[in-house]
Amino acid sequence: MKTLIAILVLLTAVTVYTDTGAAEWNQKPVVCGQWDEIKQGLNNRGEILLIQGTQQTAVYGGPDYELSDTAALLPMSIWVNPKTKSYTILEFHPTYQSHCILSFGIDWRIEGENL
Repeated sequence: MKTLIAILVLLTAVTVYTDTGAAEWNQKPVVCGQWDEIKQGLNNRGEILLIQGTQQTAVYGGPDYELSDTAALLPMSIWVNPKTKSYTILEFHPTYQSHCILSFGIDWRIEGENL
């Protein structure tokens, strides 16, 4: 009986520990810089502004530099080169006057027939 209880406890612990159903916060390194630097890179790749919006994003702050309960509203933009299919996704931090590259790459395309 003790062995059965030990196995059940172990299986429960493994099940709880390996539950991957929930998303989790990760820290991803991003490159940030002043607009002149970022714009030069966009120009070098021949990318033009395609989309602008306001993202709701989690930020760190407060005295303990913890994840804020309140989302920050930050301008974002997507730049593309329609010929080479390169793209860059930017966010702007007005407090720091800094633009951050969230993603850049190749093979940009629009999916769907109704766009």
